[in-house]
Amino acid sequence: MDTKHYDPELLYVECARCGQPVLWSPGDTTRILAWAGIDTVNLDEKCMIVSDGCPGCQPEQSSFSTQVVRLRKSPEGRARPQGVPVN
Repeated sequence: MDTKHYDPELLYVECARCGQPVLWSPGDTTRILAWAGIDTVNLDEKCMIVSDGCPGCQPEQSSFSTQVVRLRKSPEGRARPQGVPVN
């Protein structure tokens, strides 16, 4: 039995609008995943969080919806997001 768990705080977060990385405070990712009911046992290094905006491109907005996606290689060999449920 594999007992290794991926630390959810290591998940990369990117803005889907501007493509910039989104920086959260320590513990935010874990809290958001728990609130969303996502079981972190299903997360690995191929997962990332995509935000529908960020303070950089939408400074007037204070909250943004997010989605956890799992990356997979396209036929061309490039990684691309695929909306895969992880819970």
